[in-house]
Amino acid sequence: MEKKLPEGWKEYKIKDIGDVVTGSTPPKKDPENYGGVLPWIKPPDLDIDKFVSTSEETISETGRKKVRLLPKGSVLVSCIGNIGKVAIADTELCTNQQINSIIPDENIVVSDFLYYTIKKIRPYLENIASSAVVPLLNKTDFSNINIKLPPLETQKKIVSILEKAEETRKLRAQADELTQKLLQSVFLEMFGDPVKNSREWKLHKLGEIGNWTSGGTPSRSKPEYFHGEIPWFTAGELNDSYVYGSKEKITKEALNSSSAKLFPAGTMLIGMYDTAAFKMGILKNPASSNQACAAFSPKVEVINTLFALYLFKEMKDSFLSQRRGIRQKNLSQSIIKKFEVPVPPIELQKQFADMVQKIDQIKESQKQSSLETNNLFDALMQKAFTGKLVS
Repeated sequence: MEKKLPEGWKEYKIKDIGDVVTGSTPPKKDPENYGGVLPWIKPPDLDIDKFVSTSEETISETGRKKVRLLPKGSVLVSCIGNIGKVAIADTELCTNQQINSIIPDENIVVSDFLYYTIKKIRPYLENIASSAVVPLLNKTDFSNINIKLPPLETQKKIVSILEKAEETRKLRAQADELTQKLLQSVFLEMFGDPVKNSREWKLHKLGEIGNWTSGGTPSRSKPEYFHGEIPWFTAGELNDSYVYGSKEKITKEALNSSSAKLFPAGTMLIGMYDTAAFKMGILKNPASSNQACAAFSPKVEVINTLFALYLFKEMKDSFLSQRRGIRQKNLSQSIIKKFEVPVPPIELQKQFADMVQKIDQIKESQKQSSLETNNLFDALMQKAFTGKLVS
């Protein structure tokens, strides 16, 4: 039995609420088509913000004649690859063929309400896309999707409430970012630029100030090895902060039957390969890792772990410049151990670490606040599209 629509709401196909336009790519062989002022939007430009007005590539006056122009207020939806990314055009622009856009009929739908509608039904869009190598939602299928709309005045009221909730989420995210920047500023104020070693602290090779080892991977031919209780991290899970739970957990037998090791809490894991090189994470609990992670246990009388984390963050670009490899640029323990770093007096390091711990406590409360803010937004979205948010 179909659910009854809320009072005053109507169901429409997307093609009946505006013009649906699929973007295009002017011939690349003619460079005169590119380099003008007209934004040419691609999927990576979507979902960054609610509105989009700029792009990495632009279209020239020559290329302008070979694209379909979209007016301000058009709603852009990615329909190839990463399905359902969405943004509203904040200026006249055009898109490539991976995006279907809706030029809304202003007598039926408000652009902002359509934007939130697409966000709400994104899981459905992903589900109905063809399951080829690259997911695809063609123009015909997209145009025939049914959506439910309330009267225009109700749409505007709902948008006003959702915008306020979204603004709260943004402010929360900005506070988190400012907290992180504060620690970076304090580090530089206390210790100077470690790459230039402007305070002339004593230099030590990383191999001298801690013990180094690496993890391992138990045999995948024994699936039971990966149904244990011991956290087993990959480099991709490192987050440049503390790490807690891992995606996979291994058994004691797996640990004993492979080169994997159990590292104590406080060990710093450091990625060594490709895009994960020098991603870091401090273990909050005993855990293991694969061989793509180096494990660093600082000599506590020489260097503090939290200080080391921020030191390595500041020196990351310098470290990465020394990677080896042609197609895949990697580090190795032997390379890492030769890196020289400035090491201030341990008491000064501890002062900084104490500050980090206090701010980490603030970040934990912020995390709870972020969770509550996100839950509020999700709840409002749920109510908005069931007719329970405004009458």
